[in-house]
Amino acid sequence: MQLDRCLSGDAEPENPEITSMVMAANALRSTPAISESARSRAFDAMMREADRRARPQSSADHAEDLADPGIHTREAKAGPGMRLAVADIEGIDDARLEGIAASIAARLRQNAPDRNQ
Repeated sequence: MQLDRCLSGDAEPENPEITSMVMAANALRSTPAISESARSRAFDAMMREADRRARPQSSADHAEDLADPGIHTREAKAGPGMRLAVADIEGIDDARLEGIAASIAARLRQNAPDRNQ
């Protein structure tokens, strides 16, 4: 009796058994068929989106040069046998590169286990 009321929406399930039965009944409930007009509208919308994405962007939309991403990279020695690659959108001068390398090397020495003990 409670299951019938829960399935009709008049009551909430009171115990886990009824809840699982309601969930199973909802899973087995048939779904309404999709109409041909809805299917046609969805297909038209999908094709419009595909055409929009396939068209090249006009140059008025993007005035900036996207060929050069503006990424600067440099390499430095970070310790014995270690190389450090630094990438940034700002220019990396020698002083900044050496400061980053020294900071990384100090951090690696700090976290490295002492193997002589």
